[in-house]
Amino acid sequence: MDKFHLLVGKTILECQRIEHDIKLIYAGMLKGDFEENRYDVNNQTLGTVVIALEELDNSDGRPYFSQEDYKLLKDITRVRNWLVHRSYADFMYTNEYEWEQKFKKCYKKLRDFNERMEHLGDQVEAVRIEALRRYGRI
Repeated sequence: MDKFHLLVGKTILECQRIEHDIKLIYAGMLKGDFEENRYDVNNQTLGTVVIALEELDNSDGRPYFSQEDYKLLKDITRVRNWLVHRSYADFMYTNEYEWEQKFKKCYKKLRDFNERMEHLGDQVEAVRIEALRRYGRI
Protein backbone atom coordinates (compact mmCIF):
# COMPACT_ATOMS: atom_id res chain seq x y z
CA MET A 1 0.00 0.00 0.00
CA ASP A 2 2.92 2.37 0.70
CA LYS A 3 4.16 1.84 -2.86
CA PHE A 4 0.68 2.64 -4.15
CA HIS A 5 0.57 5.90 -2.16
CA LEU A 6 4.01 6.92 -3.40
CA LEU A 7 3.17 6.10 -7.01
CA VAL A 8 -0.06 8.09 -6.82
CA GLY A 9 1.93 11.15 -5.71
CA LYS A 10 4.59 10.71 -8.38
CA THR A 11 1.95 10.27 -11.07
CA ILE A 12 0.05 13.40 -10.03
CA LEU A 13 3.35 15.29 -10.12
CA GLU A 14 3.97 14.12 -13.70
CA CYS A 15 0.46 15.10 -14.74
CA GLN A 16 0.89 18.58 -13.28
CA ARG A 17 4.30 18.97 -14.92
CA ILE A 18 2.87 17.97 -18.30
CA GLU A 19 -0.11 20.29 -17.92
CA HIS A 20 2.09 23.25 -16.99
CA ASP A 21 4.48 22.62 -19.89
CA ILE A 22 1.66 22.13 -22.42
CA LYS A 23 0.15 25.46 -21.38
CA LEU A 24 3.55 27.16 -21.70
CA ILE A 25 4.09 25.67 -25.16
CA TYR A 26 0.69 26.85 -26.33
CA ALA A 27 1.11 30.32 -24.81
CA GLY A 28 4.51 30.59 -26.45
CA MET A 29 3.24 29.60 -29.87
CA LEU A 30 0.35 32.06 -29.79
CA LYS A 31 0.85 35.48 -31.32
CA GLY A 32 0.93 38.42 -28.95
CA ASP A 33 2.41 39.09 -25.56
CA PHE A 34 3.69 35.92 -23.93
CA GLU A 35 2.76 36.94 -20.38
CA GLU A 36 -0.79 37.83 -21.42
CA ASN A 37 -1.04 34.54 -23.30
CA ARG A 38 0.18 32.65 -20.23
CA TYR A 39 -2.41 34.34 -18.05
CA ASP A 40 -5.23 33.54 -20.49
CA VAL A 41 -4.13 29.94 -21.06
CA ASN A 42 -3.59 29.26 -17.36
CA ASN A 43 -7.33 29.56 -16.73
CA GLN A 44 -8.21 26.94 -19.38
CA THR A 45 -8.54 23.22 -18.81
CA LEU A 46 -5.85 20.88 -20.06
CA GLY A 47 -8.30 19.25 -22.48
CA THR A 48 -9.18 22.59 -24.06
CA VAL A 49 -5.53 23.59 -24.39
CA VAL A 50 -4.51 20.23 -25.89
CA ILE A 51 -7.18 20.52 -28.60
CA ALA A 52 -6.17 24.10 -29.42
CA LEU A 53 -2.46 23.24 -29.33
CA GLU A 54 -2.97 20.30 -31.67
CA GLU A 55 -4.63 22.56 -34.23
CA LEU A 56 -1.96 25.26 -33.92
CA ASP A 57 0.90 22.74 -33.84
CA ASN A 58 -0.28 21.10 -37.07
CA SER A 59 -0.94 24.40 -38.87
CA ASP A 60 2.57 24.72 -40.30
CA GLY A 61 3.11 21.09 -41.28
CA ARG A 62 5.93 20.67 -38.74
CA PRO A 63 4.20 19.51 -35.57
CA TYR A 64 6.14 18.98 -32.37
CA PHE A 65 3.86 16.13 -31.31
CA SER A 66 2.60 13.11 -33.25
CA GLN A 67 -1.04 12.06 -33.43
CA GLU A 68 -0.21 9.29 -30.94
CA ASP A 69 1.24 11.91 -28.57
CA TYR A 70 -1.96 13.93 -28.82
CA LYS A 71 -4.03 10.83 -28.11
CA LEU A 72 -2.01 10.27 -24.94
CA LEU A 73 -2.29 13.93 -23.96
CA LYS A 74 -6.06 13.69 -24.32
CA ASP A 75 -6.09 10.50 -22.22
CA ILE A 76 -4.42 12.30 -19.32
CA THR A 77 -7.59 14.05 -18.23
CA ARG A 78 -9.63 10.84 -18.15
CA VAL A 79 -7.04 8.74 -16.35
CA ARG A 80 -6.06 11.57 -14.00
CA ASN A 81 -9.71 11.88 -13.00
CA TRP A 82 -9.76 8.14 -12.25
CA LEU A 83 -6.54 8.52 -10.26
CA VAL A 84 -7.82 11.37 -8.13
CA HIS A 85 -11.45 10.35 -7.73
CA ARG A 86 -11.66 6.56 -8.05
CA SER A 87 -8.31 4.76 -7.76
CA TYR A 88 -8.65 4.08 -4.03
CA ALA A 89 -12.40 3.58 -4.04
CA ASP A 90 -12.08 0.91 -6.72
CA PHE A 91 -10.60 -1.49 -4.15
CA MET A 92 -11.16 -0.02 -0.66
CA TYR A 93 -14.83 -0.87 -0.37
CA THR A 94 -14.69 -4.45 -1.55
CA ASN A 95 -14.98 -7.56 0.55
CA GLU A 96 -11.85 -9.31 1.77
CA TYR A 97 -12.01 -11.87 -1.05
CA GLU A 98 -12.00 -9.27 -3.83
CA TRP A 99 -9.72 -6.69 -2.17
CA GLU A 100 -6.35 -8.13 -3.21
CA GLN A 101 -7.43 -8.81 -6.79
CA LYS A 102 -8.91 -5.33 -7.23
CA PHE A 103 -5.92 -3.69 -5.53
CA LYS A 104 -3.52 -5.46 -7.92
CA LYS A 105 -5.61 -4.39 -10.90
CA CYS A 106 -5.59 -0.74 -9.73
CA TYR A 107 -1.86 -0.86 -8.98
CA LYS A 108 -1.10 -2.21 -12.45
CA LYS A 109 -3.25 0.49 -14.07
CA LEU A 110 -1.49 3.13 -11.97
CA ARG A 111 1.98 1.76 -12.73
CA ASP A 112 1.28 1.62 -16.47
CA PHE A 113 -0.10 5.16 -16.50
CA ASN A 114 2.85 6.42 -14.45
CA GLU A 115 5.36 4.95 -16.91
CA ARG A 116 3.55 6.59 -19.82
CA MET A 117 3.44 9.92 -17.99
CA GLU A 118 7.13 9.86 -17.05
CA HIS A 119 8.11 9.30 -20.69
CA LEU A 120 5.62 11.87 -21.97
CA GLY A 121 6.69 14.38 -19.30
CA ASP A 122 10.29 14.25 -20.48
CA GLN A 123 9.21 14.61 -24.09
CA VAL A 124 6.90 17.56 -23.35
CA GLU A 125 9.65 19.29 -21.38
CA ALA A 126 12.04 19.01 -24.33
CA VAL A 127 9.38 20.39 -26.70
CA ARG A 128 8.67 23.25 -24.28
CA ILE A 129 12.31 24.32 -24.33
CA GLU A 130 12.61 23.97 -28.11
CA ALA A 131 9.32 25.72 -28.87
CA LEU A 132 9.92 28.63 -26.51
CA ARG A 133 13.35 29.16 -28.10
CA ARG A 134 11.94 28.91 -31.63
CA TYR A 135 9.26 31.48 -30.88
CA GLY A 136 11.69 33.82 -29.09
CA ARG A 137 10.12 33.40 -25.65
CA ILE A 138 13.38 32.41 -23.91
